[in-house]
Amino acid sequence: MVRPLRPTIELARITMQGSFAGVRGIGLVIGAYLPTVVLAGVVAGGTSGAELVGMYENLTLLLFFPLVLLLLTLLLGIPLFRDEIDRESLSYLLTRGLGKPFLVLGKYLGYLGAALVLLLPPVALTFGVVSVWGNPPAGSLDGVLPALLAATTLGAVAYGAFFLVLGMVSRNALLYGLLYAFVWEYLIGGLSGIAPDLSVMHYLLSIPTFWVSTGPLATYATKLSLAQAAAAPCIFAVALLILAILAFRERGFVASPD
Repeated sequence: MVRPLRPTIELARITMQGSFAGVRGIGLVIGAYLPTVVLAGVVAGGTSGAELVGMYENLTLLLFFPLVLLLLTLLLGIPLFRDEIDRESLSYLLTRGLGKPFLVLGKYLGYLGAALVLLLPPVALTFGVVSVWGNPPAGSLDGVLPALLAATTLGAVAYGAFFLVLGMVSRNALLYGLLYAFVWEYLIGGLSGIAPDLSVMHYLLSIPTFWVSTGPLATYATKLSLAQAAAAPCIFAVALLILAILAFRERGFVASPD
């Protein structure tokens, strides 16, 4: 367990750096800061106070979580194994003395580092724009920043594991990932009954309701406890990583025939 630690960390570092390489990295950064740019434009246009806070929270619910978070984790997670399989380079990694479980772990940790570096600063910056230049009413932003940072982190944890597995087992992972993101995760929350409980997004959007007392973030309909909302994405991620290790052991580095 100790011997693979250094190559696992090195693989995570290389994976994290590679996530931002080239034009894709520029596109990811632009996408991550899109809500910040929109809110800065709204503030520059003269909107402030309670109206701005409402727009900020609605933008978070309608743009950041269902679009930015999902899309960026998809673009970071799918290539983790898909690119290696398509290039037939996984055999090289396996000859570096790194077992398959540690290879999966290293790739995932590199993804997670890249996702958090990409997603958390824009969340904090957007909050800063609203709180510093938006003249929000007293107490209207209490609990918003920690809630959004926590929900974003848990989203990156869960979605990254899912997209890693998807990229590992399917050549059409990008298409299937988009269908999952914008059909399942985006639309299922509007259904009644237990349907929303089957989506990760429901758990993420439930988290702010425990820290935010007013505004759109506080009024999301949920029956979950904070412990349930926080634990479910983590359990989901762990289960998928175990599945990824098992699938990797079974299929090796042979591309999916689909």
